[in-house]
Amino acid sequence: MKKGEMKGISLHFPSVPLALANKRASKHYRIVRDILSDIAKLDEFSAIKINLAEVGKNKADLRAAIHRAAKRQKVPLATTSDERHLYVFRSSPKSGGKLPGLQH
Repeated sequence: MKKGEMKGISLHFPSVPLALANKRASKHYRIVRDILSDIAKLDEFSAIKINLAEVGKNKADLRAAIHRAAKRQKVPLATTSDERHLYVFRSSPKSGGKLPGLQH
């Protein structure tokens, strides 16, 4: 259909331009974007330390959102945490996702 041919068609729901409808962003979008941006700037021996109280996010939900976004962007990363912080770092096949320099 050409633009303007839909005027005579009766719809059950209102229509909007696709540019307006395709702006979905998750509730973690901004923080995940910032984390992945910071990870890209770090060396392989550093981790990002995220204070969970300051960001106001649930640890499990944030971790899952980070891993989903990293997988989509093909960024190999891993996470670890303590009671107050989430640590995010690049993983490599050699390290198996472990923090470099630490013995487990």
